[in-house]
Amino acid sequence: MRQLAADRRARGEAEPFEYGRIAHLYDAWFRLLGFKRGLEQFLERVDWHLPARARVLDAGAGTGILGLWFLARFPGSEVVAFDIDRQMLAVLGRSARRLGPLRRRLIVAQGDLRAPDVLTRLDSGQALALVAQSFDVVLVGAALEHAPLDASIGRLARLLRPGGLFLNVGVRPGPTAAVLARLYRFRPYAPAEILESLRRLGFVDRRVLPLMATDFPANLTRVGVIARKP
Repeated sequence: MRQLAADRRARGEAEPFEYGRIAHLYDAWFRLLGFKRGLEQFLERVDWHLPARARVLDAGAGTGILGLWFLARFPGSEVVAFDIDRQMLAVLGRSARRLGPLRRRLIVAQGDLRAPDVLTRLDSGQALALVAQSFDVVLVGAALEHAPLDASIGRLARLLRPGGLFLNVGVRPGPTAAVLARLYRFRPYAPAEILESLRRLGFVDRRVLPLMATDFPANLTRVGVIARKP
């Protein structure tokens, strides 16, 4: 992780926002204001078509809204959730305890979207190398905005099995996103940019999945892009 930070500085990139400073408030805000509920309603409408024991990667997981929903919704699945910030992952771990025995099907690790195939498990501190074509789903929730688009999607795509789904629930460009981008030091990507990146990688069934008014307030700042690896 230190080397990745040094590489950013060498390229003259701004230091990323330290979400760990607000991890508890971040998670509480999402829950209390209904943002979490809105995202979960959106996820319920996705046509997943997955194997019985799907393997899921929650990349840039933050406090785990996407990955924990998936584990509860598909109890036979296995979820690997990683994020660069250990304090965000600590909140994720506490939330995961509510899952009871399903918690055993969750692996929490520290890692960076720029190198998503090499992670560090939080429970043991051991390296976790992710094998190419070993996941049925890759989920990304408002994390690509903090990383180079094509390089990050390309590395994540290598981890998907043929037929696997890529779902990005990203920040929807607009006035609110512009304010958030300044505050949290990220770059919003338009859905068309993500679709084009997926097209270049050969993904099929590429489409935008807008959130609905009933998903308020998540619909104000989030938009989904989904595609399938051939």
